[in-house]
Amino acid sequence: MDNNRRTHSKDTNQLRKIEFGTHTLTTEDHQYELHIPDKEYFEKHQKFSNDYLNDTRTWVKVFNNTEPLKGVNYINLIGWTAKDNHQTSYGYTLLDQEPVIILASGQEKITDQVYWKTPELAKKHQDQNFDKLITKAENN
Repeated sequence: MDNNRRTHSKDTNQLRKIEFGTHTLTTEDHQYELHIPDKEYFEKHQKFSNDYLNDTRTWVKVFNNTEPLKGVNYINLIGWTAKDNHQTSYGYTLLDQEPVIILASGQEKITDQVYWKTPELAKKHQDQNFDKLITKAENN
C-alpha cells in the first residue's frame, strides 16, 4: 500500500499481493518461473526461435545481488532472453521489526513497493518512510 508515492501505478491506496514459491513468483496478473542460468548459456545462444521465445515468455533469470544496499539483500530478476540491463529486484528485510519484501527497479534499486505480511500492516505503515528504502530523490 503506497498512496502512489513510489509506484508507477495510477491507482492510489491500492493493496498489491505477491507470493514467492520454490521456483515461482506470482503477482496479481502474472506467474513467473524463476531460473538460475548457467553462466555460459547466453554466451552460446545469441538468437532464439519464435517458438523458444514463446515457450519461455514467463521465465526470468535470477541473480543474487552481491552487496546489500542500506542493509537490504536483493535478488535481481531479468526476462529470460532479455539483453538489456532493465531489472526488477526484490529485497528482504525488517521494517519496524516486521519482515517485508521490497520491490525495486533499476540498478539503483529505487523502491517501488513495500510488501507487508498482512493488509493491516500495510495500512498501518502506508505513510511511513524508512531509511532502508531508496528514493528517486537520492539518485538525482
